[in-house]
Amino acid sequence: MTSETVIHERRDQQRSLRLVLVLNFVYMLVEAVGGVLTGSMALLSDAGHMLTDVGAISLALFASWLALRPKDDRRSYGYLRAEIIGALLNGVLLILLCGAILFEAFQRLGQPRPIAGGLVLIIATVGLLVNLVSARLIYRTSHGNLNMQGAFLHMLLDALGSIGAMVAGAVILFTGWTPIDTLASVFIALLILWGGWQLLLKAIDILMESTPAEIDYRAITAAMKAGEHLVDVHDLHIWAISSGVLALSAHIEVTDECVEGGHWPDCLQSTQELLRNQWGIEHTTLQTEPLSFKASHD
Repeated sequence: MTSETVIHERRDQQRSLRLVLVLNFVYMLVEAVGGVLTGSMALLSDAGHMLTDVGAISLALFASWLALRPKDDRRSYGYLRAEIIGALLNGVLLILLCGAILFEAFQRLGQPRPIAGGLVLIIATVGLLVNLVSARLIYRTSHGNLNMQGAFLHMLLDALGSIGAMVAGAVILFTGWTPIDTLASVFIALLILWGGWQLLLKAIDILMESTPAEIDYRAITAAMKAGEHLVDVHDLHIWAISSGVLALSAHIEVTDECVEGGHWPDCLQSTQELLRNQWGIEHTTLQTEPLSFKASHD
């Protein structure tokens, strides 16, 4: 992926995030007021989740803006890692929210409260529509970007949370069985926990500079070794600077004849083109070594 493409995608992402931020902030207030008026823990849980949505989207928007800042002498890759830090914080935020919801839900066990099921159903239904519209806006620009995927995950889980609140509202409206509200809030919390944990693992993976999950390390090694005049590849490292921005460094061993004949620059260029065209790896650092160089270090 070229730098120009990355910049264009980041700007598209920022436009989507701004609109989603406004939608979720407004409806977060609606659900919070509705939760208080109806006495519904499920609605309050969903409002709490939407509060983290607002925080997550604000964080994603800030991280996306920061990632567009130019590189300098101290940060030679620029600020691209800011997006991953944003995703990491969002994951932690989701897990903390899960704990708060579960704590409140267990506090309510054995203490049934009157709940206006009809109003819960209406508010949760409108909330689901807001979630789906927001998720669609983010999904359009989320591909290959962990920061945006984190924001999308917030929207998707909130949509499931709204469904849980809708079910609770419908059951209370038609049967009067109020414990369903607490069960729905626990369901929402478990969804949040699962999503937050997955996001956290992905962010940590990038910060640990692990080989990206979509990259086949062995396939790249084999493809590089198959190049003309290449004898071996070692010290191969593949990592992600940020979502969709891959980097690779390696030592490539070429024949002495390749070096002596001045063919090694062609080997270097063909290997870089292979990595760029087949795997989208733009940032490559390759050190060529003749056989005799390796022999002197045995």
